Amino acid sequence: MLDNLELYLAAAALNNKKYQAAAELYMKVATRNDSAEAWVGMGLIQLYQLANGRTMDEVIFCFDKAKSINPKLQTAIEAQLICSCQLVLNAYVTFFNEALKQQIHENKKLTTALLLTGNNLQGLQSHCNEFSSFAGLGIEGAGVACFKKTIGMDKLQTEIVVRFHEIENALRKSVDQASKAFVAFAQMEITVLKIEAVQRQATFKNKLNESAVAKKVLVVSQL
Repeated sequence: MLDNLELYLAAAALNNKKYQAAAELYMKVATRNDSAEAWVGMGLIQLYQLANGRTMDEVIFCFDKAKSINPKLQTAIEAQLICSCQLVLNAYVTFFNEALKQQIHENKKLTTALLLTGNNLQGLQSHCNEFSSFAGLGIEGAGVACFKKTIGMDKLQTEIVVRFHEIENALRKSVDQASKAFVAFAQMEITVLKIEAVQRQATFKNKLNESAVAKKVLVVSQL
């Protein structure tokens, strides 16, 4: 009962970006009972903080630890990892496009937006029922750390694309690529949209108005 309570409290802390509190709770459970679910939670803490300098090596270490504790749950553990990675990627696209909207509002020149297409996050969620404490995390990615929007759009775009590839490469090396979860993940693609910001002088008002025209130009990578 205590383990279940602390696992749910840890998931709630993670969902609210209270990473240190979540880590402390997960470690209590992990050290007390050598819990695979607690190590999955530790992996999610690292995964959710990729934008803050964590690495996929740290993520995979925690998930591998969970699999070593309970090999029978390997499929479920890998499905949770894949599902959570897709959630993070969805959050990254949202962060990027929110920053882009801010740039539009500020009348700055714009280059690209990102779309993540072909994904089926709801379908992946159904593969992760063994870890009920994570169900409360939802599919919005509320607990995922944001990128610093102050670094500029070019650097932000590059950083997010780097993270996309880091996640993809780590998954290909560490999970069963024949699994339903990975096959669904592999159907995603990152699409770039070109945004052109235009300033116009209104004849009846002494101010500038913006208009933005979006046009699909290319696919950056096919997962």
